[in-house]
Amino acid sequence: MKIGLDIMSGDKGPLSNIKGAINYLNNPKSKDNIVVLYGNDNTYSINRNLIKKHKKRLHFIKTKYIITMKDKPSIAFRKKRDSSLIKIVDDIKNNNLDACISSGNTGALLTSSLLILGKIEGIKRPALAPFIPIENSGFILCDAGANVNVKPEHLLQFSLMSSAYLKHSENISKPRVALLNIGIEENKGNDLYIKAHQLLKNNLSSFIGNIESRELFNNIADIVVCDGFTGNIVLKLIEGAINNMVKRTMKSVNSHSMSKLIKPILSPVFTDISKSFDYEEYGGTPILGVNGIVMKCHGASNTKTIENALIKTQLTHNRELIKELEKSLKTKDFKIHQ
Repeated sequence: MKIGLDIMSGDKGPLSNIKGAINYLNNPKSKDNIVVLYGNDNTYSINRNLIKKHKKRLHFIKTKYIITMKDKPSIAFRKKRDSSLIKIVDDIKNNNLDACISSGNTGALLTSSLLILGKIEGIKRPALAPFIPIENSGFILCDAGANVNVKPEHLLQFSLMSSAYLKHSENISKPRVALLNIGIEENKGNDLYIKAHQLLKNNLSSFIGNIESRELFNNIADIVVCDGFTGNIVLKLIEGAINNMVKRTMKSVNSHSMSKLIKPILSPVFTDISKSFDYEEYGGTPILGVNGIVMKCHGASNTKTIENALIKTQLTHNRELIKELEKSLKTKDFKIHQ
């Protein structure tokens, strides 16, 4: 298979993206797959020797523009079509690629995917569904930023798409679905969440009810659904809180003479904690609902993240995620709100 990689995106690109691709190609899991790098002429010139060294399986497509985090998605789509972020999506549509990866502007990637690839038939809104790791487990948070304004039926479809994705990727036959809310009672929250609770309760046998944010890490649910505005805040809060907690704990250890003595013993513990919540370990997440495999990586993705994202993209393609989602659309639950 051919995987397109937007190397101009991310805080640490393009070099970390290129090295991640090379590490992936050196990984036995990559088999005979090809990675196609998308970047500007200057980037190619600087890294020409590195790319040519792996030319049998590492190709390069030159693009003109770079979409930054400050670019408005609609304007970027109109004025920067020849950019690495949009060109990789174009080449899926043109059957030049089987899948693509970007750690760039989420809005621009989502807009481009929608306008170029379209939605899977029956899907009203695509969604971002990152996997949040917890001890010996984890959960999918959906939506994590694609849709700020949603309706109850959108939350139902997010639940169904996420369920199909978990069955497909983690072999969980009946994922537990919870609705993120300010209380566990059915009448809690605003009108959207009260109506969504009833809709999920009536249509999902695996729906377990509302979940409060303080319970997210207690392995109560496999899928937590919410609107994208709320989900994105939760996602970034989790990331910031964990990083801050580890840093403050290490600072406290260093400030006490006695605890300094056991620091070598504690360090592996803190490493394990950080690693268990580390996005680098989990690569990217697909934009669920668009008619093609488009993977979104964290903006701070490094070499390891990109390598893992490529492995995950390969797995997603080989397990035919799009066909799994299309199959799910034929169920009674989906047909109710088409």
